[in-house]
Amino acid sequence: MPLDIAKRMADTFEISLDYLVGNAEEKLFMKFDINKLQPKEREMVFTFLDAFLQKTKLQQILQ
Repeated sequence: MPLDIAKRMADTFEISLDYLVGNAEEKLFMKFDINKLQPKEREMVFTFLDAFLQKTKLQQILQ
């Protein structure tokens, strides 16, 4: 994922890039009320974040 896209995501969710890649203890749901989303949108957010974090972890392992 290009850095500019990750930065925009972090800005949108009001979280740090460290949290976005799993290196911080911030609480995403305190800053972004995911419960206000429709169920399908909520599932998409979880799916995307899970895929992103798995990809990041895999890249770290392969380096």
